[in-house]
Amino acid sequence: MSEMVLDLLEGEDIIIGINRFAKQNQINNGFIAGAVGAIKEFQLISHGRKGSIERLNQKSKEFEVNAMSGKIYKKGTDLEIKVNVLISATGFTPLTGELISGKAAGGLQITIRKIDLKKMIEA
Repeated sequence: MSEMVLDLLEGEDIIIGINRFAKQNQINNGFIAGAVGAIKEFQLISHGRKGSIERLNQKSKEFEVNAMSGKIYKKGTDLEIKVNVLISATGFTPLTGELISGKAAGGLQITIRKIDLKKMIEA
């Protein structure tokens, strides 16, 4: 298992950046171990009150990333990327959910761990 850091610049799309980084580094199986920075212009799917599912959009405010996790895996010829976040901003209740889209605010560093399934099977 090897750990790598993806540096996204101001305004870069998070999902597209992870996808590009995974392809460049030949990551067919991996997981997102964490992140440092902030996001903006995002869309989340989250559990709402009373068990409902809500789609949250935020266009105007930056939110600090408190935690980020997820997985990267190959499905057929495509890469599937699932990203979960816990984010907060001053004066707002922290938000959590699956990140559908979003951009880096300032700089955003995402730690990704590559998993080599062949080594796991041989061990």
